[in-house]
Amino acid sequence: MKILHDPNSNLHLTKYGIQVPLADDRDFKVYDFLKNKGIPVTMNFTQNVTLTKEDIAQVHNAEFMAKLYGTKEELRQEIIKCYELINEKGEYHRYDPNAAKAPLEELFDSVLLKTKGTMFAVQEALKTGACFFLGGGFHHAMSFGGRGFCLINDVVIASRWAQKNLNVKKVWVIDVDAHKGDGTAELTHNDPTIKTLSIHMAQGWPLDSGSQDSPWFIPSDVEIGIKSGEEKTYLPRLKEGLLKLESEGKPDLAIVVQGSDPYEKDRLPSASLLKLTKEQMLERDLLVYNFLKDRGIPQAYVMAGGYGEHVYEIYCQFLEAVFKK
Repeated sequence: MKILHDPNSNLHLTKYGIQVPLADDRDFKVYDFLKNKGIPVTMNFTQNVTLTKEDIAQVHNAEFMAKLYGTKEELRQEIIKCYELINEKGEYHRYDPNAAKAPLEELFDSVLLKTKGTMFAVQEALKTGACFFLGGGFHHAMSFGGRGFCLINDVVIASRWAQKNLNVKKVWVIDVDAHKGDGTAELTHNDPTIKTLSIHMAQGWPLDSGSQDSPWFIPSDVEIGIKSGEEKTYLPRLKEGLLKLESEGKPDLAIVVQGSDPYEKDRLPSASLLKLTKEQMLERDLLVYNFLKDRGIPQAYVMAGGYGEHVYEIYCQFLEAVFKK
């Protein structure tokens, strides 16, 4: 498996005064682990990918695009909404602009670099069979805007870019993040060329707000909700879901949204309804990897959610296990 790391693409959220509990150093910790193990990592590759406004506009609507590429204040407001930096009282929430060392709108540049990383991972997966990008996985971003710490949806952008430029016709998105891949589901709804699987918490965010016709309730093609206390059913239901996805026809590419937030040591409160052990997490990841490898399906990985000081261990154990094979 080829592994990609670009330190320039790190979001560095604290630099902008953002105080969400995202483990912003996960990629560096995984890189250090791999380096110590002698596992090769490809560095600083995003300059080899061209991401255009047209690529993003294939996924996000014109009104949202106008704000992303409008005034600095319009972009700033979109980032504030995406990262939930103002609460219902109109007060700053997990955000201290006085602690910022850079303007909030510059965060968009790092998000674009992350998206380029996902695109390059897709390209390399098609060449080598498997590629893991230490970043990406903004699966909550929808056609009309960002949400859930995801400003634009790199997963769908990369999928449609590959379809346009890399002779890819059909894509699977396999999402094992703790939270439902609602943005990806909304963006690919009724698109027969991108089939989605999401296994996630059956309750909690994003399924705890709005009416049933809210866009975050749009189902994935294969949707698996795991209730709190049902962790023992997780692996067999994931396997069953993969087999159901296979019945939709073999793809040219699979993108795996490999969130580490189902891990029992994850620190984000909104991920606390799903608690898998470290051993179950490795079984999860190898189940997906081997399922795709056995069928000769190129697989590209992105990190997605993971919060706190322990979640980097989930990626380390998976990548080490793959290299031992």
